[in-house]
Amino acid sequence: MQLRRTCQVRRNLAGCSILDYLHTITIPTPFPVGPINCYLAEGDGLTLIDTGPKDPPTLEALRKELSARGFAFKDIRRVIVTHAHVDHFGLAAQIVAESGAAVLSHSRNRWWLTDFEREWERRYDFYHDAFARSGAPLEQADKVIAGMRRLSEYAASVPADHFHPLEDGDPLALGSDEWRVVFAPGHASGLICLYDPASHVLVSSDHLLRDITSNPVLEPPTRGETDRPRALADYIASMKRIAQLTVRLALPAHGEPIGDVPALVDARVAFHRARLDHIEAQLECCAQTPYEICNILFPNLKSFDTFLGLSEVIGHLDILEAEGRVRRDTRDGLWRYIPTRTA
Repeated sequence: MQLRRTCQVRRNLAGCSILDYLHTITIPTPFPVGPINCYLAEGDGLTLIDTGPKDPPTLEALRKELSARGFAFKDIRRVIVTHAHVDHFGLAAQIVAESGAAVLSHSRNRWWLTDFEREWERRYDFYHDAFARSGAPLEQADKVIAGMRRLSEYAASVPADHFHPLEDGDPLALGSDEWRVVFAPGHASGLICLYDPASHVLVSSDHLLRDITSNPVLEPPTRGETDRPRALADYIASMKRIAQLTVRLALPAHGEPIGDVPALVDARVAFHRARLDHIEAQLECCAQTPYEICNILFPNLKSFDTFLGLSEVIGHLDILEAEGRVRRDTRDGLWRYIPTRTA
């Protein structure tokens, strides 16, 4: 039995104070977001939090980082996936094949992780229909789907019998401490953060990034559900919940650590509230469909970036509709949003 001890911290080479058993491993990705921070926890076997995408330079870098610490894939006993985006779990199948590791993630991520290829196929029709109803030209929707198909090359399914679901509030032993799973949907509907109440350290994944406002990614209903998640509304609610925790240091998946979480949350919420007002104003004068709004906010988006732009716009329109500030009118197969004060 390991005795609970007073939190000890050290300084890593990046100057970030973290627990002495928790190592930051920064590895490259082929995506515009840049490198990803994975976290390696020593203890009764190794736990790796997120993996990076299935990409040869990423794989080589992860092996090298582990080797520099005296470890290899075979030493990993658990892989914790914070959410089911390919830059966070793409190498999980490779690690499991070499180590037999268990894969832990929120229950909403089960199908993404264990049936990845069919899950992508299931979602193509949803996205193509959503882009068309948003007013995007069909050729633009086709390009987005083609980009998604390329993205699917960066991950593979893990064996179903290696998957272990996590739920909000579950205890999780890391090092000699008992951490807690914090469900934080928004950027992804199955996103989790990890929180240590003793040290007040938060592994924030993509939920909180110091220099990037996380995108509320549009998702279809998960299997067994009929309504799609309202990503931005969920994201704002999750941020406010995280801000209620006592967080000394947040360790994100991309970029530098975050020292003042409440201030960052306040800034993010204020940003989105201002954008809601801006979108409402554009609907009053200049646009009706999500694609028209997307072109105003993010002109000249290329290929897959259109998906991120439309996700952002639809997330805000969801909130405007929920607040009664707009109503959605479906005519000719298009979603048109009409401000209620001018209707």
